Amino acid sequence: MEIKIKKSDLPINKIVEISSSPKILVYFDGTNYHAFSGICPHAKWPLELGKVSKKILTCVGHGWEYDITNGKCLSNPGRDLKSFRINEDRGNVIVSC
Repeated sequence: MEIKIKKSDLPINKIVEISSSPKILVYFDGTNYHAFSGICPHAKWPLELGKVSKKILTCVGHGWEYDITNGKCLSNPGRDLKSFRINEDRGNVIVSC
């Protein structure tokens, strides 16, 4: 499955939900787009409520931290988020799920 979204619909430094089933989020840091699963594997909190700082997403539920560039869980290794491949094409971002 592929999800196409216009780059203009992805503001800088904001988490955007692009799919609810499965829940997929995209974050644009001003240079790169990052796509990852949107549910915290720890306690199932919605990660779009989290905060991103220096490419680290912190879940508001219990403070678990994830590297949005690769989905790795920094708080509890092995409890990683699924990351999705992104391609760019003519003003669009295409997320491969």
